[in-house]
Amino acid sequence: MKIAIASLLVLSLFMFSCKHDKKDMIRGQWYGEQLQNTEMDSVFRLTQNDIDTIGKNTTAETNIELYGTTNVDSLRRELQLQQDEVKSLQLKAVHNTNFNFFSDSLVAISFGFRIDTSKWYFINDKQLEMIEMTGEGKGSKLQMDVLTLTDKALSLKFELESTFSTVTFGRDKK
Repeated sequence: MKIAIASLLVLSLFMFSCKHDKKDMIRGQWYGEQLQNTEMDSVFRLTQNDIDTIGKNTTAETNIELYGTTNVDSLRRELQLQQDEVKSLQLKAVHNTNFNFFSDSLVAISFGFRIDTSKWYFINDKQLEMIEMTGEGKGSKLQMDVLTLTDKALSLKFELESTFSTVTFGRDKK
């Protein structure tokens, strides 16, 4: 009986410390590393397919009619440059996103060109909510699923404009 009570106390303390650790673990600086969005990735793949095949199965006359040029190689190169630039800007936006979680339930979110402040709290072990305190979205709430939270990695999944994204952050190495 004493062993059962002692085991229950140890388990209760362990569960309490895990909840406490989650808040402690998220505190500090995090920097964006990777974005995953199935719909966006699908658009990139479809666009890449269009770029790769544009004008390859049509005559010069059809190319003039459809694309305004017979030089589809140059058109493909230009479209490829545009696609690469969009991907580069997207990656830059992810890398410029930083979270700094403070112990007073405030988080400073930097996008490289501005800083917003939000209140943050865990709804449960798997969900984090932020309520924007500054900026255009003042008062808006964003709920995110916490997919990973370790001392080195934070992965958050959220819905924005009917699409789901997962952003992975790394711990600031300062």
